[in-house]
Amino acid sequence: MDQHKKQDLQSEPTVHFFNPLIIEKRNIVADPFSRIDKSKWLVNISNKRIPNSVSDFLCLGDFALPINQFDKKDRENSVLETIKNFEVNAHRFPENAADKGQVTVIMDRDEYLTKMTDLLKDESTYKKLKKDPIRQISLKLNKLVRSWRDSGIIEDTDYKRLNCTNGNLPRCYGLPKIHKNGFPLRIIVSALGSPLYNVASFLHSILHHSIRPPKSHIKDSWSFVREINDIEINTDEVLVSLDVTALFTNIPKELVLRGIEKRWQDISGNTKLNLPQFLHAIELVLGSTSFSFNGDTYEQIFGSPMGSPLSPILADIVMEDLETHCLAMLNFSLSFFRRYVDDVIAVIPKDKIGDVLDAFNNYHPRLKFTHELE
Repeated sequence: MDQHKKQDLQSEPTVHFFNPLIIEKRNIVADPFSRIDKSKWLVNISNKRIPNSVSDFLCLGDFALPINQFDKKDRENSVLETIKNFEVNAHRFPENAADKGQVTVIMDRDEYLTKMTDLLKDESTYKKLKKDPIRQISLKLNKLVRSWRDSGIIEDTDYKRLNCTNGNLPRCYGLPKIHKNGFPLRIIVSALGSPLYNVASFLHSILHHSIRPPKSHIKDSWSFVREINDIEINTDEVLVSLDVTALFTNIPKELVLRGIEKRWQDISGNTKLNLPQFLHAIELVLGSTSFSFNGDTYEQIFGSPMGSPLSPILADIVMEDLETHCLAMLNFSLSFFRRYVDDVIAVIPKDKIGDVLDAFNNYHPRLKFTHELE
């Protein structure tokens, strides 16, 4: 750098970023984010003011640089500087994606830890463990997939993929529900890299290719919009949304196994496993749901963890059987009923909303529904 450039930089003002670092202020024509509503991508529910350099960075998703007018030749330094400043200060608050809406959320760490600890104190769903069970889980898994290979159920390539030699204990984290009062957290157990992740994906693939979607199935939000635009609601009817409270952590294992047995004729065509072998594998996945959080080890003793590749399709099986049973129990029919996993939208007679809720809430003690008028 020549002497003139050094003098120019020394004469420019500096910007303090949480004090630990000093960032050189470059020739920025204007802040491109100044005219953009950042609330679409970033929600700050902490009690701290977030500097623009951090909020701009987080608005861009998992990773990207803030829009700037830096010289392209200096882009590498810009990347390193942005990451360095963010890493130094990121410990001050947890940063998570929202439960819905693809929004980044900033929370106070103490509040986050308190909410997570309160959820994990639910003794009907979680149990604290004294030691890491990863070795025992790996031994059970490897014994199972070895028996599949030795009996010709899977090829050696599948065995190598499913066998675990260095799996890690899953870790859990909480996603804030920014669309609900108080911003409650939804616990996610990240199973990627865990001993059972590949076998859960293996079982999911079999079920996915075997089970036909129910009539109520909604493929995506676009499909829903097309359908909802075509319906007619009579004056004595109302559009109601039903939501299952914490579906994944309340999936009864007995309903999962019963649902698979009912569908076995369709499933059996896509696997060499027989029914007892398949159910045993499902039970192994559902019964090995240990994870770590904040240095402690826990086990989920009910339901299926959100984060396992197997959980969504098991939840869908249970929900399909639930809706089939509950709708058949009603002495009237619904002109419109659609569901996407745990979210239901239906057209219900105004004087029959209570009957629908009673039918759905009486199906199983762990499966409870709330409703909202649309």
